[in-house]
Amino acid sequence: MLTDEIIEKIKNSLIKDPRFSDLDFSNLSLSIPRNKDHGDFSTNFAMISSGSLKSKPIDLAEEMLVLLKQSQDSFFHDITVEKPGFINFVISKEIYQGYLADVLLKGVNFGSGPKNNKKVLIEFVSANPTGLLHLGHLRNAAVGDSVARILKFSGYDVVKEYYVNDYGNQVRLLGESLKERVLEKLNLVFNIPEGGYKGDYLIDVAESLLMTKDSESIMKEENSFFSNFAINYLTEEIEKDLKDLDITFDSWYSEKKKIHDSDSVINIKKLIQSVGGLYKKEGAEWIKTSDYGDNDDWVVTKSNESSTYFMNDIAYHHDKFDRGFDKIINVWGADHHSHISRLKASMKLLSNDLTKLDFVLIQFVRLIKDGQDVSMSKRSGTYTTIKDMLNEFNKDLVRFMMVSRSSDSHFDFDLDKCREGSDDNPIFYIQYASARINSILNKDDLNKHDMESANLALLTEEKEIGLIKKILSFPDTVEEASNTMSPHKVAFYLQELAAIFHSYYKNTKVLVEDDELSKARVLLLSSIKIVLINGLNLLGVSSPERM
Repeated sequence: MLTDEIIEKIKNSLIKDPRFSDLDFSNLSLSIPRNKDHGDFSTNFAMISSGSLKSKPIDLAEEMLVLLKQSQDSFFHDITVEKPGFINFVISKEIYQGYLADVLLKGVNFGSGPKNNKKVLIEFVSANPTGLLHLGHLRNAAVGDSVARILKFSGYDVVKEYYVNDYGNQVRLLGESLKERVLEKLNLVFNIPEGGYKGDYLIDVAESLLMTKDSESIMKEENSFFSNFAINYLTEEIEKDLKDLDITFDSWYSEKKKIHDSDSVINIKKLIQSVGGLYKKEGAEWIKTSDYGDNDDWVVTKSNESSTYFMNDIAYHHDKFDRGFDKIINVWGADHHSHISRLKASMKLLSNDLTKLDFVLIQFVRLIKDGQDVSMSKRSGTYTTIKDMLNEFNKDLVRFMMVSRSSDSHFDFDLDKCREGSDDNPIFYIQYASARINSILNKDDLNKHDMESANLALLTEEKEIGLIKKILSFPDTVEEASNTMSPHKVAFYLQELAAIFHSYYKNTKVLVEDDELSKARVLLLSSIKIVLINGLNLLGVSSPERM
């Protein structure tokens, strides 16, 4: 990457002075100044090193500037110092032009990181299979899948996992609710149980069940039969909905099979006991999470000897660590925030490495229709499903909207505004940029151009250099999005790149009489298209050939 080369040049210049040779150069980083007059890149290395060298930041920056100027070659057009101690760099146009050729060579791999042999497990969605996926799950799904794509693109070996919560009281209520819906389909008296699931989606499940065998045999079955049928049916529907969003999972982890039908809970309880992490109080068993960073202890075995949800979660996450992943990521709703502390404490108690455990919290999505909030209650059945969304909006818009801002910020999805036209469609101008470029690249008279011989030094216009700078910042954007698990950074980048391109396209003719200049500009556009395709793919969004 360009930034890697800049950092290496700074380091090589500074270590020539014995005073600087022992500095921690792992702290040397670059940022892009908000004020363009301050250069292309800036570093605060003098400021963060001033303490150890007992020098004022501005004075240290001036000393470093002398060394950098002495080593300055054609790579840097200019190097300056700005208070209180920033060192600013302007990169030569020739360097940008030279790097542009590398974009076409790397193609679909441009912006990607080298294989790092690190295994990542990312769990997301994991909605209870007691109903269809709704808008809240949609944001979790889009963010989780995009994080997985970005990590894979950055060199990680990624496993995507869905935790199927197919055990417990909600499953019992689901079975009872389905049985009542079967009675309804048979024109018999029915009554959805208190706390049961009233959504009309169970009518479809009942119809499907009645097609499997005669009603008399069905009504003789135990409640577990209805629960299992509903769970299997709804899990398949969830899988279909996710596939419609271009989201698939490598692992579907059944709580019933993996946790309760095995010795997992028994074994984890023994393990907790072996490290003195368990005690009895009020007829229940408690885990000593307060000794490991949490504010409280928690019940893991009830007085009736059944395990709590927390105990099941401890068993599940301990298994994640046992599977040997280098990084374990949970994409959770923000309402699970309080659960993080107790889970971390329990993992620490079991001697698991907490540095491997990360969380991405997803804030609530509010659906606005006709100026009113749309309810999303699964049990009442008055909620907007992913199926509903995809019936009205294409997958690309839905996925992009869900990652178009930081996942830890609340999000209002206004259906009416999205219908008003392209001005409120955040993905339109990005895809339109790709389609516009494609219309030029498909022109027959371009076949004669030997793009490898394009003279990139002809790309001298300010907007062209601006586009090249933006293109070359894509790998840094991907790296930052990977390190922070923030797909919205890619979304922001793509919007900015598309805006710069459209402004350039509006004011600059690409195909001109000067054949050499045309070739250079076509190569520039080809590079933009590569970045648009790669970036959109990280967000699960397509790049249409025409619009």
